[in-house]
Amino acid sequence: MTGARVRAASIVLGVALAVPVLLPAPAAATFTARVLGASTVGTVTVAPPTGLSAAGSTTCILSLTTSYTVRVTWTASPTARVSAYRVTETVDGVARAPVTVATTSFSRAATKALRGPVTHSIAVQARTDYGWLSVPATVGYTC
Repeated sequence: MTGARVRAASIVLGVALAVPVLLPAPAAATFTARVLGASTVGTVTVAPPTGLSAAGSTTCILSLTTSYTVRVTWTASPTARVSAYRVTETVDGVARAPVTVATTSFSRAATKALRGPVTHSIAVQARTDYGWLSVPATVGYTC
């Protein structure tokens, strides 16, 4: 055998041995049956307070200024973990800063410049100890 033939035979033998090593192995998979427990997803809403009333508790005194006192009461929200109520008073469409109370009543006394009848609205939202708020329940009066 000549040197060229020996080299050619070595190359063919090397390729024949290398090809099975370089080719990927056949794919294999194993499947098992697994049953998971049933999953349920629920939603929770926060019920607003009910029965808001300012009846019989609103006093308006008209003179050079208008003094008014209002007391609003309501029935507690039936939602578990309600820890407080957020009360927002709106005077002629302008909301005051909300106040947080732990009871089912709110009182405000104030004096303002006399300018005729003004519409007041009190909105109360139930607030849970995890921070959720209900939709507001409202009551209005004019002074």
